[in-house]
Amino acid sequence: MKHDGRLKRMLSFVALFAVTIVTSACSNDGKTQLIGEVTYDNQPVALGTITFTPKADGFRAIQTIKDGKFEIPEKFGVQPGEYNVLVEGYESAPQDDPDQVAEKAFPDYATTISVEPNKPIVINVPK
Repeated sequence: MKHDGRLKRMLSFVALFAVTIVTSACSNDGKTQLIGEVTYDNQPVALGTITFTPKADGFRAIQTIKDGKFEIPEKFGVQPGEYNVLVEGYESAPQDDPDQVAEKAFPDYATTISVEPNKPIVINVPK
């Protein structure tokens, strides 16, 4: 029955190891979801992109802006901290010619923001 104690310890170790692996696989590495609004001259940006580039080490996140809103899920989000943000805004492409490139609604806008967990981001591009 000496082996029963060793077997229990080994099973406990295997169970702990499995829990550690599952927890690591589900981890978001400290990333946060990014939700926000982007306006130009106090009107929602019809179509555009928003890019978050960390001022320190980290990953960049890019998302489409549609009707003034964007959302980046936690899985693809960024870690809290300081970011350089680039906003590009476009006029909607004509429906009858989807291959036509949309015209810029305003010059590219760059700013710096602090990303905080669960805090909506609001950017107003000045005219």
